[in-house]
Amino acid sequence: MVFEHLFPAGLLERKEWSAFFLAAIYSTLSIIIARLLFPANSGIVSVAFLSIFLIPYFETILKREADQEAREASSKRSFLDLLRGNADAIRVYFFLFFGIYLTYMAYAFIAPYFGFDIGVVFREQLSLESIRGGATFNVSTFTSILFNNWWVLLACFLIALVAGDGAVFFIAWNASTWGTIFGYRAIEAGAHGWGSPFLALIVIVVVTLPHLLLEAGAYILAAIAGGVISDEVDKPSEMAKFVIYFLCAAMVYALFVVIMPSFDFVSSVLIILAAFGILYAMRFVFDDRFDVDVFTFNIHLFALSIGVFALGALIETFVLYNATLLRGVYFAAAGFG
Repeated sequence: MVFEHLFPAGLLERKEWSAFFLAAIYSTLSIIIARLLFPANSGIVSVAFLSIFLIPYFETILKREADQEAREASSKRSFLDLLRGNADAIRVYFFLFFGIYLTYMAYAFIAPYFGFDIGVVFREQLSLESIRGGATFNVSTFTSILFNNWWVLLACFLIALVAGDGAVFFIAWNASTWGTIFGYRAIEAGAHGWGSPFLALIVIVVVTLPHLLLEAGAYILAAIAGGVISDEVDKPSEMAKFVIYFLCAAMVYALFVVIMPSFDFVSSVLIILAAFGILYAMRFVFDDRFDVDVFTFNIHLFALSIGVFALGALIETFVLYNATLLRGVYFAAAGFG
């Protein structure tokens, strides 16, 4: 692929900012190709093409992270030292994420001025559009955000665990969805009398940035953790034990979720803790001591991602109920301006 030579994975790790431009270029190509070939479903198809374009980079980065962690685990370094060792990869993922996020936002914002119907072009992303807001912090809203985002986080980890770089689709999907919805809300707010659409876009971007960073960071950490663990399952005996344990654990966890009497805050926390406990027990799949050390670090990295995403959900709930300017934009976008 031409762009793999223009933007080799080594360059992305040395100059992380180049990942932003790579993501912007691939996002643009993906949107154009999807719109030309699959106009009825161009929103989700564009993300599928984008994921295909980005998979080689994720493969290379995850492989290097796995090799580096294996070397560092043998020297018994601390969790913080190992986390610092992942810093380059995390930054690359962040730049890729924001390249996708801002590109989709830009197209959602400017496309209506050129006669495109965003509701058609990005129909799948906008199907997740919802307007929330109120006067005070609401525990039920926090629980809803926490619980819904939990499944995305778990999917990022599990897809990466099973398919290595498969989580790229979930990361790209979330980035494209946030970008599209925010661009769309800014246009709609301006159309319903809030004021300048560009000013509305600035308000949305600035106010939502803290929880966006946290939630995106959580998905990235989960994807890295799952991908590195997947790379360590490389022995036939480990693969057999992994498949058996994974299938049995999935059935047990599904049963546990089904028998939950309700999905209130306590139930949501128990569901999250149960998943982590089941995943942590997977350490017995590995035969090699160094593989166990790498697994232990990455399952702790996944635990960190859970904490980060919970903090992001808390801040998102607070912002939804207390950011007056943002609520004004959202209500205007919903036609209540």
